[in-house]
Amino acid sequence: MPAQGALSTTREGADALRGAGTLLLLVRALEQDLRTAGGSDPLNLTELGVLGQIDRGANLPSLVARALQLDPARVTHISDRLVTQGYIVRTVDPSDRRRWRLDLTERGRERLEEGRNAVQLAMETLLAQLAAPDRHALQQGLGAVRELLDARRP
Repeated sequence: MPAQGALSTTREGADALRGAGTLLLLVRALEQDLRTAGGSDPLNLTELGVLGQIDRGANLPSLVARALQLDPARVTHISDRLVTQGYIVRTVDPSDRRRWRLDLTERGRERLEEGRNAVQLAMETLLAQLAAPDRHALQQGLGAVRELLDARRP
């Protein structure tokens, strides 16, 4: 029979795993709703995140990768897709011709705004069945978690 401390640790570990699993399920549900609402060319949360970082001034792929904690190769792949769709343009950095700068196009700004609205609607729809205090607590908790994660970035 495990010691009381071991049982407590196991229960806490299971609760932590369940919490992480719940966050993943929430993200997957949002992704699915975005695909459904996105028409013929939906963007996923990561692609919207890339557009959002570029909009905030992270105009180098390395800055986008660092801000979103993504592999630089993945950012390159996503950037290729966004360039093809006409949402961003890549230009050679005049101060270092080995680097590429990323900029939103007008179409990209419009698509980012549409995407933000779609995420907000999907989140509201998904969480509508929660009682108002639970929705508020979730928003507060997610805000606090975001601050912790932002503080961990290099």
